[in-house]
Formats: sequence, structure tokens, C-alpha cells
Amino acid sequence: MSTLSTTSLSDMTPQGGEESQGEDDHLRPSPLSADGVTAADDAGSKYIVAKLKELYRCHVVDAERRYNLHFNFALPTDGEIKDSEFDANPLVLLIGQYSTGKTTFLNHLLQQDFPGMHIGPEPTTDKFTALFHNGQSGGGDSNDRKLSNSGFQKKKANDDAVSVVTDDIRASGRLLKGNTLTVTPNLPFSSLSQFGSAFLNHFVGSSASSPLLERLTFIDTPGVLSGEKQRINRTYDFGNVAKWFADRSDLILLLFDAHKLDISDEFKSVIDTIRQHNDDKIRCVLNKADSVTREQLVRVYGSLMWSMGKIFDSPEVVRVYTGSFWNGALINSDFAKMFDKDEKLLVRELMDLPRCASERKVNQMVNRIRLVKVHVCMLGTIRRLTPRFFGKKSSREEILNDIETIMDDVRIQYDLSQGDMPNPNEFRECLEKFSDFSVFPKTDLALVKKLDFLLDTAIPDIVNNAEIVVSDVRLGRPVQFVHESADNASLESKGTVSATSATGAAEDKVKSDCKGSSSSNLAGKVVTILVLLTVLVQGAFYMTFSRPVSFSDLDVGYRKLAELTTTGHSPGSRTRDPIRPTRKSSTPLSNLPTMSGISYTSDEKKSGDEL
Repeated sequence: MSTLSTTSLSDMTPQGGEESQGEDDHLRPSPLSADGVTAADDAGSKYIVAKLKELYRCHVVDAERRYNLHFNFALPTDGEIKDSEFDANPLVLLIGQYSTGKTTFLNHLLQQDFPGMHIGPEPTTDKFTALFHNGQSGGGDSNDRKLSNSGFQKKKANDDAVSVVTDDIRASGRLLKGNTLTVTPNLPFSSLSQFGSAFLNHFVGSSASSPLLERLTFIDTPGVLSGEKQRINRTYDFGNVAKWFADRSDLILLLFDAHKLDISDEFKSVIDTIRQHNDDKIRCVLNKADSVTREQLVRVYGSLMWSMGKIFDSPEVVRVYTGSFWNGALINSDFAKMFDKDEKLLVRELMDLPRCASERKVNQMVNRIRLVKVHVCMLGTIRRLTPRFFGKKSSREEILNDIETIMDDVRIQYDLSQGDMPNPNEFRECLEKFSDFSVFPKTDLALVKKLDFLLDTAIPDIVNNAEIVVSDVRLGRPVQFVHESADNASLESKGTVSATSATGAAEDKVKSDCKGSSSSNLAGKVVTILVLLTVLVQGAFYMTFSRPVSFSDLDVGYRKLAELTTTGHSPGSRTRDPIRPTRKSSTPLSNLPTMSGISYTSDEKKSGDEL
């Protein structure tokens, strides 16, 4: 079996045996060993990460906050993505039942001891351990490195005992407590504070100087216990914590012991919890496979595949790496070549994680934007179906019962993909957290168009420009990233005019769409205010005159207003004008009293004259 040298991790040729050396000639060298390719890939990866960070911070996170998607609905990660999570190294999560060899697996890959490591047949690891690089180029002086290289060599088959490490080896590094890790700005663990001190007291960080840790970060987990111990003896929710790490991991390794292949209900529950949005990250490792015979290994492998088929109810088969991942000699070497090949393939996949980290971040961002768009359309439709004042409770029950029909209508109306729609039962559980659906914002069509623009134009432009950056670096044209002011929070690249211009045009298009949507929103608010004023006037008139306002009333009102403006007083007023002469009395003379004291009307006087 091969030995991974700490002085050259890219050299994965087994020591001894010309047959084994010729067998690995077809394998390409590790990307970590090619400095030119690594520099170009690093430049392209930094460009993509910087642009994705800017795109998310300027255009996506506001939509998530506006529609209350954080911690309420099923996004790829709970809460918003922190800048430290964008800049972090790829994360590898190890999960398994107790004593399956998780810590020994890490010790074998790193080829050195690390602080906080405890190996034994009993459940030894009782904390979540984050294993990252300590920032030093080496683990001490040359004598220390020599001891380290000699101490982790494979034992020969005729050795009397198998030891994990020699007594002369010292673990270089230090341990950090969980609370310290959450407030360290360059580590992606700040969001773990949501689990409180009950978990942070069982979370530590271990820093070591292994070259592999310069590119990767490993998470060692406590063994999954059986029965009530998993739920009662732990003061934190193991499944939710494992889900947090799984959502942010680039690779998830499920370790199984060839002697203890039974999968407990608790372990199955943990696997079901971390599977959501993470099926493509999961790999299985059948450890301690050298401790069984040829016939037993065939049965164990078949049993493992059958058990995984029950858990992963999909036609795809989970990739299984078989071997003995420790520093001791193989107990049974019948499948030595297969073990050696699987170990090289697993190490190669780990080595490829840094090179493909930017592509995975693009994939995760596209998936997140699609889910945000779906939730914007769904929540806006639910808000539209909820009455404004009365009948909210009955409407809420109807919406929860008919959520499948509503999802189909939304998918057809907004032309959404069936694969992007959430699970109806899970979405119903998320909606049950809210007692009033009218708190959801309305569907913002301008926001939907902006998200479509990000998916169709902005992100493809970022990927294309990253390829230009990589090609320029390979041609010897260094790319320098300049941090601009915090107001626009943008990162531009000097030396690649086409890259910056295309990305800048895409961002200007998004900003112009945002300005257009804001102006349209302002016009809508003005129209709404005018309509409300009209309704108030109608209501006041109806309460005063017990009838609605008509156009004739408006015409009379306009004429009175015009006369008031012209004459200076209302038409019905009796105010005397000082300029005009006093108006004569309109009483006819015939009605005045005569000398006899008798007055006659004009009609009576006329009849008297006739007589």
C-alpha cells in the first residue's frame, strides 16, 4: 500500500515494486504540483469568488431579507452567506458511527499528528473538530520534519506491533475553543453561534502545518451513537449541526467499519438530514476492509450497497472507496491493489477540490438564485390569495390544504422549472410557522426580472471573464485585483479590459433595471395616494348628504368656485358691496298704506277702478 509523503503530496507512486509504478503512469499529476497551472487557476478562482461575492451582496441578499427566507425556508444554507464563507478553503466533512476510523483516516491523510487527536476503540472524539492550516510553511525545524516523515511510514508485515505515531513526534499547532472560532474573521464559522454555548463548548479548532491543509479544511465529528444516547446525552441537536457543516462542505465522507456494518436508525436519520441539497457531495468509505477475508469482503460490500440503496432512494449508486486508511500494515493483502487504487482515487478527488472550488461556488450560487426566485413567486401568490381584513384564518387553512395546486399554478404562470419547485410537504411545514400570510410581500416582477438577468447574463459573463483571466496569467500577464471603496463594494481586475468591461456592463444593466423598478414603484405609490384621497372624499360626502358624489355636483362646485374667485364672495352671501349703490326696495307702491290706512294689492286696485 502506498505511503503519502509530507514532503511531496503530489507524488502518489507506491514505494517499491516496478509493477505498481507502471500502473500509475496514466494518472496525471496533482494540480498542487504544477505551479503555473495553480497560479492561473488561483487567479480565475479569486476573480469568480470576488464577483460572486459582490453579486450576492448587492442583488441577492436583499431579496432574501425582504421575503424572510433566512432560517424560515429551505435554502441551500440557512442564513445569508458570509464573506468568510466565500473566501474559505474547500471543506471536507467526515461522518460515521463511533470507532469507524474517522480520526485515524485524517491522521493517515495528513501523515502527522494534530492537536486534540485521540484514537481508541471506544467513542473517543466527543467534539466537532475543525482541522485547518496554522499559517506556517513548516511544522518546525528540519529535525522535526525528519522525525515526522519517518514516524508515519507503513509498518512491515513482520513487525511485532502497529503504532499510530512514534514517541518522538510532537504535534505542531494549537487548539482553539468554539467561541473563539466564531469571532475569528478569516474562519467560516461565525454562523455557528446560532447553536449557542451548548454546542460551542463541544466545538474546537485544531491548527496544523500539513501541506494538505493549505488547500483543504477537514471537519472531524463525534461518532453517531445508538438509541437514546444520541438524543439525550448530547445537549445540542447533532443533526442540525451536521446539516450546517454539510451545507457548506464541498465533500462529505460517510465512513463505515467492515466489522460493524449495521446502520442504526440514528445514523440513518443523520444521513437523511444532511442529504437535502447535498446528494452530489456524498461519498462512502468502507474502512478496515483488510481485516476481513475475501469472501467476507464481498458480502460486506454487497450489504453496504444494499443499505445505501434503501437510504438513497434513487437509481444512482453512491461512490464507495474501499481500503484500510491507517498507517499500519495490511492484515489481509488479497485486495491490496484494489485498496491502493481506491486510496489514490480518493486522494485525487481531495486534491481536485481546490481547483474546482470556484465552479462549485458558481453552481451553488445559481441554485440559490433559482430557489430565491421560486420563493418570491410563491410567497407573493400566497399574499395575493390572503384577504386584507376578514377571513384570514380560513384562507390560511385553505392555502395550506391546496399548496400543491398553488405550486402548479405558480409554476405555469411564471414559467418555472419543475425541478426548482420545493417539496410540497416541506414548504407547508415552513408556512405553518406564520400565523398571518399577509405579512409576505407582493410578487415583485422587477425583482424576478433582475434574478433572471443574473442567471442568464451576469453569471455567464463572470465565468467567461474568469477564463480570460486564466489565459492571461498563463501567458505571463499578471492580474491585479484592486479593492475599491466600500460604498460600491466592487472588485475590478486591472490588465483585462474585456473582463472588466463585460462585467461592468452587466452590473450597469442590473442597476438600471433597479432604478427603473424604483421609479415605477414611486409612480405606483403616488397613484395609490390619489385613489385613497378620492375614496376619503367620497366617504365624507356620502356621510354628509347620504348620497354619493355625482358629476353634476362636481359641475356646480366648479361654477361656485369660479364665481368665488371672480367676485370675492360666495354666490349666496348678502354682503353689501361698498362700491355698488344701495339696492332699491323691491316692495311695490301699491302695497304701501293709503291715507285711510288701508292698502290694496295691485289686483284689488285694478278691480276697484273697473267698478
